[in-house]
Amino acid sequence: MLDKSNAITFINALLDVALQKGQFDQIEKDLELVSGVMKKHGNLKKVLFHPSISRNSKKDVMKNVFGKAVSSLMLNFLSLLVDRRKETILEYIPDVYRALADGKKGVVKATVQTVAPLTGERLDYFKKQLKKITGKTVELEVVQNPDILGGMVIQIGNKMIDGSVVNKLKNLKTRLLAVRTT
Repeated sequence: MLDKSNAITFINALLDVALQKGQFDQIEKDLELVSGVMKKHGNLKKVLFHPSISRNSKKDVMKNVFGKAVSSLMLNFLSLLVDRRKETILEYIPDVYRALADGKKGVVKATVQTVAPLTGERLDYFKKQLKKITGKTVELEVVQNPDILGGMVIQIGNKMIDGSVVNKLKNLKTRLLAVRTT
């Protein structure tokens, strides 16, 4: 968990510098590339995470793998991770960077579960309402879930609003059982 919190700190700092230098979009592409390469090539991870391989050798490997494909800011970031012995952070890039980048751009991801599909005007209205509530642009994923019986379940980040019929029935059952036992 400590590595993941370190990853958040380092990637957040990288994105801040990228914003200041006007390279945010490029760094986002670079992070996507590095993330894809790290996922696809396990041997690269083995080399970068191996404790007996020197820092200079690791930097050379990164320069050879990513040198012409990423910006100089990204190469400096990768070198910094090696210098600080934080190369394991690279493993967490896929999980961390997208959420941080979206946060910097004022975008929040939300999921809504409904019985009937949300389309057209209803979907647009719902997005506008979520934008008012969050103050951010909302990327919405709509999931049909007949198990909720009606209403909707909204999840924005780690917050959930459960307005489903099945949840209301469970709450009613709990209250009725509490009254019966008193």
